[in-house]
Amino acid sequence: MSIFAQDCSEQPRAVRELIVHAEETKRKADLFKPVSLLILGMGASYYAGLYATVYANESGFNCRCEELSEVLWYWDEKNFDLYDTIALVSQSGETVELRKLIEKYPKIRKKSILVTNNQSSSVAKALSQDRVFLIHAGQERAMGSTKTFVNSILTLLLITSRWAGRSLSFEGLDEHLEYALELEIRDYVESVAANGQLVLVGRGFSVPILRMAQLTLAEVARLNSSWYSGGGFRHGAMELLIGGATATLVHLEGRTERVVGKMLKDLSDLERVWAITNVREDSKRTIQLKSGLPEELAAIPIIVVFQKLADQLAQKRGYPSGVGMIATKVTSEE
Repeated sequence: MSIFAQDCSEQPRAVRELIVHAEETKRKADLFKPVSLLILGMGASYYAGLYATVYANESGFNCRCEELSEVLWYWDEKNFDLYDTIALVSQSGETVELRKLIEKYPKIRKKSILVTNNQSSSVAKALSQDRVFLIHAGQERAMGSTKTFVNSILTLLLITSRWAGRSLSFEGLDEHLEYALELEIRDYVESVAANGQLVLVGRGFSVPILRMAQLTLAEVARLNSSWYSGGGFRHGAMELLIGGATATLVHLEGRTERVVGKMLKDLSDLERVWAITNVREDSKRTIQLKSGLPEELAAIPIIVVFQKLADQLAQKRGYPSGVGMIATKVTSEE
């Protein structure tokens, strides 16, 4: 088993550990009463923030998520005045862009919280401990975030659910992750490996998951892929399928279940269209997940499918799975 696959296998346990500490996370969240939230992060932390933003905005809570580096270089300081709370997301707490941000704009520390896996980081020490939210993911060894990505999402969901006045239970999520880890995806791997062009399509909560999938496939399998929202895919990008790309559509129970199902039906005659779904599908090109999770959580197990895909593709392509050849786990240079 590769170190990346080992990290992947520990995700259910990491979720259970987070649940053990959920009340402490809620207690800290209740110390704040924000009405507008800005989430900042890089890579997997940014995509975790995007996931929480979907949840917050559908709850009627004002939330925006931006990539930290772009904010560092292209925002004016007065833009921060639009938000009474800033969530800084970094599994290491040492991301170079994050350290530069709080050095450049020291005033934002007074309204910032840190969501991290490292309570001893320099950024954690720059804030009061009541402003540091641990994700309890445990050690992550490989390139390609797994446990830290999932637990960052869940920690942000715990926090934003308190601020939005909603209750959210993670019960059963660990079992759904375990189920996804046991899936046999050999035919899917062979289909992607034979083609080399992969298009990822989803809606709502699945869009940040697909963005993370794109990063995982790049980091682990050195495979370039592209992602589209379902609506955006209809607006022209579907022509990629005529060009021979393999497409993967995420079809989940919930608000857009019908429209994604209609898209799958419209594309059913094409041989390179796959579905990852918790809705019962008849197509042989289907990766079937368990049903039963609320829409707010149902997209999370999907990342396991792409982790398995990345790990198996890396091995087929002769790359060390989870071992950085150019990039590093903690980025110290922009």
